[in-house]
Amino acid sequence: MINKIVVVVGAAGKLGRLVIESLLAHPDVHVRALVRDPQRAMDLRGDRVEIVAFDAAKSTERERAAVVEGAFAVVSTLQGGPDIIIDAQLELLRAAKAAGVRRFIPSDYSYNIFTLPPGINVNSDWRRAFAEKARAERGDSFEVVHVLQGVFADRVVLGFLGLFDADNGIVRYWGSGTTPIDWTTWDDTARFTAAAAIDERQVPERLFVSGDRIDVLTFVKTWEMVHGKKLDVQRLGSLEELAQETDRQQKEQPQNMYAWLPLMYARGTYGGEALLGPRENDRYPEIKPETVEDAIRRNAV
Repeated sequence: MINKIVVVVGAAGKLGRLVIESLLAHPDVHVRALVRDPQRAMDLRGDRVEIVAFDAAKSTERERAAVVEGAFAVVSTLQGGPDIIIDAQLELLRAAKAAGVRRFIPSDYSYNIFTLPPGINVNSDWRRAFAEKARAERGDSFEVVHVLQGVFADRVVLGFLGLFDADNGIVRYWGSGTTPIDWTTWDDTARFTAAAAIDERQVPERLFVSGDRIDVLTFVKTWEMVHGKKLDVQRLGSLEELAQETDRQQKEQPQNMYAWLPLMYARGTYGGEALLGPRENDRYPEIKPETVEDAIRRNAV
């Protein structure tokens, strides 16, 4: 017998798929997977997965009400600009609340957006703006839960940050290299998110989970120890110089977010202002998250 329906928005993306996989590990869970193009997600279909065409940016009130009907929780893995992160998510959240859904998990999955000062990362600013609006919707029977896990321990993400060029064996960083960084794999983030989605207990508004906390120079030593070879380690400058470079790139190439968005995330990563609060890993003892060393050994990093 199916006891819980969990709606996953943005189900065709990497994290969305992993969240669905983690949810299906629980036999009493049914997933309603929302995607713009169902053809991209036909492989997700199954006895406990329903694929529904849904465009969060263009959805009507009636469509939003229909996709959340009967759900226990809504998990968003949407990405985009403020029209998606703030406006579309807020409309879906309100539909979920009106339908009697227990909780809404927005698409944060980042370092601590709540302690990062405004103006450092535009994406974090949007998510914080959403959180401020969403807080007004919380109540005794409706929760908004922000899953925050730090940096993804993944070579593609680290490449985007400019931190690790795995193909050429180069690590680049700003600042001292000794500022702690929170790391979690994609899979563990999905497991914690799924566990939070179906939790019968009240879940903290800010759910801090992670697999590890080490600095860049310790990452280098760990990678070299596992692989038995040296990395080329390059310090790019101070944190002040990083801020200056971010501002310069944004002014020179305002339409090219790939020129400055990675630098914004780097400022949040190396500045030490966005460390997670007290970890809630023990809330879900069945999840044994990988350390950075574990991720390196299985070649995720």
